Amino acid sequence: MLLLSAAFFMVFLIVSGALFLYRAPGGGSTSAKASLFSEGGAVGVVELNGVIMDSKKTLNRLEQFEENDDIKAVVLRLNSPGGAVAPSQEIYQAVKAYKKPIIASMSSVAASGAYYVACGAQKIYANPGTITGSIGVIMEFINLEKLYEWAKVQRYSIKTGVFKDAGAEYRDMTPQERALLQAMVDDVLTQFKEAVVTGRKIPAAEVDAVADGRIFSGSQAKAAKLVDQLGTLQDAIAEAGKLGKLKGKPHVVYAEKKRGKLLSMLLDDHDSMDDESSSNFGGVGGSLGSSIAGLVKGALPPRDAQGVTPGIYWLWNPAR
Repeated sequence: MLLLSAAFFMVFLIVSGALFLYRAPGGGSTSAKASLFSEGGAVGVVELNGVIMDSKKTLNRLEQFEENDDIKAVVLRLNSPGGAVAPSQEIYQAVKAYKKPIIASMSSVAASGAYYVACGAQKIYANPGTITGSIGVIMEFINLEKLYEWAKVQRYSIKTGVFKDAGAEYRDMTPQERALLQAMVDDVLTQFKEAVVTGRKIPAAEVDAVADGRIFSGSQAKAAKLVDQLGTLQDAIAEAGKLGKLKGKPHVVYAEKKRGKLLSMLLDDHDSMDDESSSNFGGVGGSLGSSIAGLVKGALPPRDAQGVTPGIYWLWNPAR
């Protein structure tokens, strides 16, 4: 009994320490830093996964590499169906003004706001089967008026202006409200198209022809001049190495995700680092890692396949 208690206590200490390191500021892999000086620098990879609802993490990771003299070029790896307009624009502006060579590399999907972001890069790489494009803007509403009538529920509003409850779910829109909101999305679309024209150096007429919300495969996007090259992440890294004037195969460093080494080992988190960096950790006994990995994962916020913590925004996100 005493031995069993001691074993549970040890597991508790390990899990507690892992969670502490997970939340600790600056947690994450620094093992790659020592080798950068002997190789003349490295290519940094910043991942943007899932629906774009906030720009803070991506901007912070881009800034880390911009300020690190050992990072000579950056690849922005996109796997996102898009998202909110403002954070997409913030990331686009940061990419456009980046002080080092930066390449966009598209994974499974890089559409709408994610394509907006990519337009700020010097070059865009996509896989032949990548889903991209979707140059357009959408606002969605729901009309529950008939449902309220069926349920014998009446809703009212007291407002300060004629447009204050535009889009309310308890009634249909007026023609004036539709015109107002249509003008708004048209204005945002104009901003989007300007970013494509500027970033891709495509005549405005050609952008207008495809800016109707349609999606493309990577090969179709290349034919439409929306991407530069068909290629993998490794191809984009190689190109970034050339632009960064690195010789030979470039060393690759993934942007720091605030996670301690112990937790990364326990969860076998290959998403947070490349193979070279992860090999520098050495090994932890497989049985120990396997036995408590599930326990640690259960204590962390749930994530979907794209790395996004599910939240209430799934209720209105059209990409879900």
